[in-house]
Amino acid sequence: MIKSYEQLKWEMEILDEFIEKAYEGLIIIDREGKIVKFKYERLLDIKEEDVIGKHVTDVIENTRLHIVLKTGTPEIGDIQKIKGHDVVTSRIPIIRSGEVVGAVGTILFKDVQEVKHLSDHLEKMKAHVKKVNKELKRLNLAKYSFEQILTADPQMVMLIHTAKMAAETNSSVYIEGASGTGKEYFAHAIHEASYRRYAPFIRINCASIPKDLFESELFGYEPGAFTGASTHGRIGKFELANGGTIFLDELSAMPLEMQVKLLRVIEEREIERIGGNQSIQLDVRIISASNENLYDLTATGQFRHDLYYRLNVVGLKLPPLKERQRDVALLTHHFLSQFAKDKPIEITKQALNALEAYSWPGNVRELRNVIESALALIQSNVLTIRELPENISLYGSAHGSKGYAFASDGLDLKVKLDQLERQMIEEALYQSGDCKTKAAQMLGIHRTALYKKMHKLGILS
Repeated sequence: MIKSYEQLKWEMEILDEFIEKAYEGLIIIDREGKIVKFKYERLLDIKEEDVIGKHVTDVIENTRLHIVLKTGTPEIGDIQKIKGHDVVTSRIPIIRSGEVVGAVGTILFKDVQEVKHLSDHLEKMKAHVKKVNKELKRLNLAKYSFEQILTADPQMVMLIHTAKMAAETNSSVYIEGASGTGKEYFAHAIHEASYRRYAPFIRINCASIPKDLFESELFGYEPGAFTGASTHGRIGKFELANGGTIFLDELSAMPLEMQVKLLRVIEEREIERIGGNQSIQLDVRIISASNENLYDLTATGQFRHDLYYRLNVVGLKLPPLKERQRDVALLTHHFLSQFAKDKPIEITKQALNALEAYSWPGNVRELRNVIESALALIQSNVLTIRELPENISLYGSAHGSKGYAFASDGLDLKVKLDQLERQMIEEALYQSGDCKTKAAQMLGIHRTALYKKMHKLGILS
């Protein structure tokens, strides 16, 4: 279709306006080096009609446009001095059917200082983006990887292998284990090893959320949705985790009414803020954890069967440290290295025997705290049994740890036996969840005898 004169005129006006706004200067020459288009008025104070048909070298000082016309080689981002200003220019040949028929020269910046200002601005922006990304990573990305889970235990090695396989899928993962066994490490590591590693990793401790705030914490709310709600509304944790992973720790503490709503979110892959009427689509991987046996809780009606099976697609049951005896020495040396960076610390065989003999009701977290506490008080570069807490050194002695060193309060057998008996009772109560009947069974005595011993030793019931 042949364009009308008016249409062609309009298109030329648009092109002129673009050239005027896009470049500080523009010049086009023909195959003889003569000017056919000139937009240098603002820089040279020369009108276009005064230079059309003139050779480019007669109008612009230090030009190389005629050289580009001969060589056919573009020159991009060159520095050219015009009227005392170092300008940033580009020269591009116009080629038709393999022949150079002209050339175009443009000036993007009329002073090199403008480039410097732009560069400085970009550097500031890059620094700001780097700072923001670092903060986001600190807040919402995984902190641990599988390489940081130290173990020599075959059962743990197999669990890590299973977790790595699960990380490559989008399946929900449920992690069960006593407090301090490393559930959060596994959750972080699974996210870090997944394709979602650069997306948010949002952590929620279900035991720390008040019952009446659960829904707003998880799903958010619209402005003014309820009394006391923020006038700006709030984004829920699930929405923050969109595209990434959400980690629901201490899952057994989640109220039954919230379990129903969580099940609906899992099945429908969408949420709705409190007070809102718009569904928000979700792409979230769920990792959950508990220090209680959720399956047992389903039998008593404290946890929903259907939710349990939706969350426990891949199940990981972490063993307590007392079942990973060979890991005690490995972790002890790791913590010694971690907390004694200034000087190497060794540990005596007697102290290590006591640590290995102890049953570690607090698991790896307790071992970590024991080593950190011992190193805070140590006065040499050797950790001995004397620096360990009395309950551990006594326990180690009772279970065959050689070279036990008594404390400075002497060799009174009755005192030592009372100390050991007290420790064993406290440990049995801890492991039984303060159930006196179960604790008595663990100790091999009658419950009445347990109460008498507790009263005698001043152990609060």
